[in-house]
Amino acid sequence: MNGITPFQLSMLLITFIGVSNHVILIPILLDTATRDAWVSVLAAIVPSMLIGLLYAYIYKHLPSSLSTWAKEKTNTTFWFLFTLLFTVYFFIQASISLRDTIVWSNTSYLTYTPPWVVGLCLTGICYFTARKGLAAIAITNGILLPWIVLFGFYVMAVNFKYKDYGYLFPVFKQSALTITHGAWYTTAGIAEIFLVFFLKDEVNGKLSRRNMMLVVLMLIELTIGPLTGIIAMFGPFEAEKLRYPAYEQWRMASIGSMLSQTDFLSIYQWLAGAFIRISLAIYILHTLWVKKWRHPEILLLLISFSLYFVNLFKLSDVKFHEHVKTYYTSSSLLCGGVSVVLVICIWTGKMRKAVKSHG
Repeated sequence: MNGITPFQLSMLLITFIGVSNHVILIPILLDTATRDAWVSVLAAIVPSMLIGLLYAYIYKHLPSSLSTWAKEKTNTTFWFLFTLLFTVYFFIQASISLRDTIVWSNTSYLTYTPPWVVGLCLTGICYFTARKGLAAIAITNGILLPWIVLFGFYVMAVNFKYKDYGYLFPVFKQSALTITHGAWYTTAGIAEIFLVFFLKDEVNGKLSRRNMMLVVLMLIELTIGPLTGIIAMFGPFEAEKLRYPAYEQWRMASIGSMLSQTDFLSIYQWLAGAFIRISLAIYILHTLWVKKWRHPEILLLLISFSLYFVNLFKLSDVKFHEHVKTYYTSSSLLCGGVSVVLVICIWTGKMRKAVKSHG
């Protein structure tokens, strides 16, 4: 398997970021802006699309993946600091998803199962998938994602009778600063598309601006669709109190009187999305260090076990959203700062080539 196609990469981005926006971001938006949370998402469309265009431009001009570029064009000290920084970045991404999945599983459908068992099973599956490589992750995602989308349309349709979209109004009840904070978190979630720079060596073909724009718009829809549905179903103030609002919609979903509970489909959605997100994060962590590590298998095991053991501690829900808000803020600043540096490097390289050609 020699790499993946741009289409497969786009589908990976939708699953990788979509599960985060759907599960982790929505409660933060409701906590931040309440009824105006959906207005915050609308306000994030333009900056998110600009970020998508910027990433497409950088991706086009990068000669290789970002980790390879840093290794070849910089000294050892800079490469080590760069790699360490993004190791922490992707480790936190995977850790947040793993931890939230463990807590949700223990509070919803595996109440008598020890957290370490849930964590071990999920981490183990993700390890074996990451071990098979990016192509295996992409093919698995191609099987899982259509069903995730189909079940999403199902829960939207069957719950439509319970929704009152009048709950979305009046708008602008919150301050402009509050709505801006919500837009910031939404844009920060979309900015996770930054991971494409670490996968370029294994993508066959060009990732066009059209691809990037479609991915951004689909991620926006994956955020605003469930968010407006939750507010319309539960009301803004009740929705704000829900710990897992996207999951609560499934408790209302039924098929006639013979099948009154279909929330088991949400378990598939959540676990499939978390599985792809954690597997891909582990794989990228592996690629950051593999060229300096003699035993790739041991490296993968070390990453997976580190992720597992870190999330066995302090699994309570206290201040989780505050920590995630800090992550989104730090993530956006990191990706934005590195993007600016990359653009400067690209422009500087072009200027040097122009000077040489004229000389």
